[in-house]
Order: sequence, then structure tokens, then C-alpha cells
Amino acid sequence: MTRLGIGFLGEPEVSKMIDIAQYAESLNYESVWVAETRFTRDGFVPTAAIAAKTKSIKLGTGVVNVYTRNPVLLAISYTTLDELSDGRALFGIGPGSPLILDAQGYAFKKPISRLKEYVHVARRLIAGEEVTYKGEFVNIKNVQIETKPFRDKIPVYFGVTGPKAMETAGEIADGVLMNGFLSCEYVQRSMKRLEVGANRANRSIEEIDLNIGLVVSVDEDSELARSAVRPYIANYFHRFPNVTKESGYSESYIKSVIEAIETAGLEAGAKLITEKVIDDLVVAGSPDHARRRIREYRQAGADCPVLYMVGSTKKSVLSKLKGA
Repeated sequence: MTRLGIGFLGEPEVSKMIDIAQYAESLNYESVWVAETRFTRDGFVPTAAIAAKTKSIKLGTGVVNVYTRNPVLLAISYTTLDELSDGRALFGIGPGSPLILDAQGYAFKKPISRLKEYVHVARRLIAGEEVTYKGEFVNIKNVQIETKPFRDKIPVYFGVTGPKAMETAGEIADGVLMNGFLSCEYVQRSMKRLEVGANRANRSIEEIDLNIGLVVSVDEDSELARSAVRPYIANYFHRFPNVTKESGYSESYIKSVIEAIETAGLEAGAKLITEKVIDDLVVAGSPDHARRRIREYRQAGADCPVLYMVGSTKKSVLSKLKGA
């Protein structure tokens, strides 16, 4: 069966997320992920609302970070979501973005070490253990979740980007949700990093579920679809340096986009997003073009593309890309 998921980058309104997720479920999309990256909506409340109004689609945070919540709260939140959804929760977690965290007063210090500690502790709590742990970032004593979890294991998906973090995912994660705004070549490169990590842990890469977030802009008018996605790419270049670093584009080009935005606004930066950048980093164009691009990501190694849709006609896009 062809696997596809959908995702929301903090938009649209929660009521519309529910409507779109219900429609995706009716089309047999496998999963829905709610991001918590920018200052829009959180990851858990919309996901819980979707859980209450759906029956079979899997539900993931795509993703939350390891700075703004502690591992005990994360474990409780995921077990609650799993209870609400009758065992459909996916534990989507990552280090977050340096600039977004800095604005909130968090230093991006040793993100991989922190991620390892958080996941280790949260998994034990979800399994029903009483946990005492003293690490570099986590320090808890005699903590045990007081309610019985619906499942004693919730699949953990890493939303990571860099090579070292991807190797860590290969070691300990059940799956990955690769970031949007990255190329097929990046997927191939990451597969090698995942394999390195898997080998270190005496695992097979086949044990790791490989998802990738794809930013999708689709319209019968191909140019309209491509124009719509330019501001999104420019915004990511501006605000997510950890993703941009892996995009394959030169520092001087990225700097020119950032300077244009800071001088004259997002629209000015969007004008610098070339046709090649669009073709490399997102899925934008006609429905036929979009289906072809999704297949290219599958051929590069992605098991399940997760579609983050740009534009107002999201439900029609889901039907056009079903089975891609």
C-alpha cells in the first residue's frame, strides 16, 4: 500500500485542521503531524482535537523540542494523547531551532545529548517504570506516571536534520521525520548517516521508519503554485539555519536572501528564490509534477512522504495526490 501522511506547520485554524485530517483519513492517508516550530500553534492541543474527531489515522507531533518541556511532562502528554486516540500516538521530538529557542531564552546547548536523555527517561516512564535519573540535563527522583498508559511503548520519531543527529536517530529512534525544504540528495545522504548509527547499535536500517516532510504547493496553474511557495522557502532560509545548512546552497546565496528580508521584508527575499531552489527543495507545480516529485523522494529512500500543504485548497490537493 502506498503510504502518505499530512502535516500542519502551525496553520490553518484548528477547526480547519480537524476537517482536513478527517478528509485525509477518508482517503486512507496514514498519519497526520502537527508542527511546533514557529510562534503559531502548539503541537499537542491541535493533535488532541484531531484525535477526538478521527478513528484510524495516526497522530504525531511533528515535532516538539527538548527545551521548552521536560521529559516527565512529555511522557505524560504522549500517554494522554495515546489514551485519547486509542493507541494512535506518535512521539515526534527533536532539538528545535536555535533562533526560535534563543528568542525564548534557551541556549542551543548540546542538543543531541539532551535529546538522548529526554527520550531515555520518557520511554521508561511510558513503560510504567518508576524512574530516578541524574544526567547532564535531566534530574528526576522516584517519578512514575500514576495512570496506566494505553500502551507501554509509543513509537519515537526524531525530527532531526544534521549528520550527527541523524546518526543518533539511527541508533535509538523508531523512525525519523526528516525536515521539509530539503532535497532528494539530502535524503540519500541521510540514509547513509542513519545506517552508520544503526550499525553502531547492531540494528538494521530496515527497523527505522523513514518519513520526510514535503512542503507541497499544487495548482493547475503551475506558476501560481510555484509563486505561492517562494515566501515559505525564504522564511526558512531566514529563521532555520540548522535546516538551511543542509540545503546544499552557498552561504553567500543564503546571506543574500536573509539580507533582503531584513532590509525590505519577506517579499523581497522571496524574489530571490530561484526556479532551481524550488525544484530542489519543495514539491511545487501542477498535480502531475507534484506526483512525479513525490515519487522521486520515495526513490531516494523515503518510506512515507508527509505533505505540508501551502495554499487554501488543501482538501483538493489531498485528493489529487492520493496514491502518489
